Amino acid sequence: MEKLFVEICSGTACLLLGSQDLFAAIEELPDNIRQQIELCEVTCLQSCRKGPNVRIAGNVLSNMKPDRLLEIIEDYLGNEQTELYPAAHFVP
Repeated sequence: MEKLFVEICSGTACLLLGSQDLFAAIEELPDNIRQQIELCEVTCLQSCRKGPNVRIAGNVLSNMKPDRLLEIIEDYLGNEQTELYPAAHFVP
């Protein structure tokens, strides 16, 4: 199984909006889940006003919260055949 590539922005705006909480949430995952993720810190994902921002498997997501990030990762790792971001994740 390929690793899930997760990039978290650590630019000033995203840091002020809570990106450090996203890093912490992933670091606290159980080892068997954490080993399936390639975590990378990036400087900017070009959506500073909508941060914190992440890119998962090439898709940029904004206004990310730790619980939402973990749900998306769980969905992706749980079934590679489903859509990466079910519509339920975008309901306001």
